[in-house]
Amino acid sequence: MTDFTTAARPYANAVYDLAHETSALDSWSDALANLANVVADAQMKLALDDPELGSGQKAELILQVLGDKLNQQQQNLVKLMAENGRLKIMQDVQQQFEIARARAENKIEAQVVSAFELSPEQTSELVNTLKNKLGCDVTLTATVDESLIGGVVIKAGDTIIDASMKSQLESLALSLGR
Repeated sequence: MTDFTTAARPYANAVYDLAHETSALDSWSDALANLANVVADAQMKLALDDPELGSGQKAELILQVLGDKLNQQQQNLVKLMAENGRLKIMQDVQQQFEIARARAENKIEAQVVSAFELSPEQTSELVNTLKNKLGCDVTLTATVDESLIGGVVIKAGDTIIDASMKSQLESLALSLGR
């Protein structure tokens, strides 16, 4: 995924506000996920990069693919983003929308990367610790990266906690190198 967070945030916030006002959060989540998948398709990327196609044609391509899966407001978003040359950041818009939604619902998704597979007890304890620290409900996704040697790296929103042996050893090496 690209990192166009700054460009995507205004679109995502506007969409979130509209979805919240119209009680259509689920509909918008689904639409943005579909749009992000279509824009991420290799053939669609080629079409969106084609300088021969105008913004209206690019929007129409996406609308043809999704057909009746988008309501009029969602189609208007596609047209607006096409006019502004921003269709390529659809994945970032979707991600920022979900972050805004989770924040409003007092939820956060956290990723934990550990050197070894976490037991159910460790996972539960980590979820409870993060819930107390962050003050919101936490959904945890765990993966294993043996290169960490030991410890964990936790990413929850803008918070990153690197308690891995790998980073501690790198810090030690830097300190000794001075």
